[in-house]
Amino acid sequence: MATTSSDGPNLILGINTCFAVKRWPQPEAWARIVTEELGLDTVQLSLDLVPFGLNRDAIRRYAERVRTAADDFGISIHSVFTGLAAYSSPLLLSEDPFDRAAAFEWYQEMIAFTAAVGATGLGGHIGALSVSAAADPTLSKTLIATELDQMRRLAETAADAGLDHMQFENLAVTREYGHSIDEAHALETELAGTAVPWRLCLDLGHPSSLTPGTPSADPLSWLTEQWINTPVVQLQQSPVGADHHGPFTAAANASGTVDRDAVLGRLAGWTGDVHLFFEIIHSNEYPDGTVLDELRESVQFWRARLDRLTTV
Repeated sequence: MATTSSDGPNLILGINTCFAVKRWPQPEAWARIVTEELGLDTVQLSLDLVPFGLNRDAIRRYAERVRTAADDFGISIHSVFTGLAAYSSPLLLSEDPFDRAAAFEWYQEMIAFTAAVGATGLGGHIGALSVSAAADPTLSKTLIATELDQMRRLAETAADAGLDHMQFENLAVTREYGHSIDEAHALETELAGTAVPWRLCLDLGHPSSLTPGTPSADPLSWLTEQWINTPVVQLQQSPVGADHHGPFTAAANASGTVDRDAVLGRLAGWTGDVHLFFEIIHSNEYPDGTVLDELRESVQFWRARLDRLTTV
């Protein structure tokens, strides 16, 4: 779903399929929900849905089913995104060189999966420093430099696979490089000119967990910045001091830090295609029917404002 104006961006509303993890993992199931329940046609595919491990036959079969379901339901798969499983790992910022090599290999495999499902980009969580590494300025600097080199190499793999971009995410912990506006700019600058561009995936809920009163703690500050490449935007509602990945229900909005109208006001100054993906993650024990109700309410909440923009 998109809204286009003659002097503004083309806003494309979609959803990250994290909502389906451990509930509707089969491609046919989540594809039906995306289109028939939510009325959306664009997704960011969560890797938490992909068969666990590196069994290439299982991954290939899942990719085939994803492409079939996407075709059957008229869904566009924009990108593939790391989920909670990968987020538990230090990945490319591990102090252990064998662990870093394994993470690099995993990313290479996921690039191949991304191409197989017909998506154009891959990314998300890239790496996290341990407490001890973050406390050692020399070690942390070395690890970040190594991470950047691996990201450059992954861009080459992505280009060879036919992808047109990679994504890095602003995260909610200071040990996750790229968590602040300054670090995100540094990443873009260091990675300028890679084989495919590295684009910021801007999670608007993550700033809520940063130090209050700083520019990086304000999601609107991120939207005001000038980025080398147009970011992908993730929508989730969180209160100050927490990263809830909550829905946009009336109750959540009352204490949330993401102001829909203010966000869309800032996005009005952007140009080109801007993808907005809900990244709403309910707890595993949350009632399944209520999950769907709150997803519908979230979509309707944003769509109501987007629909008004098309009539202005």
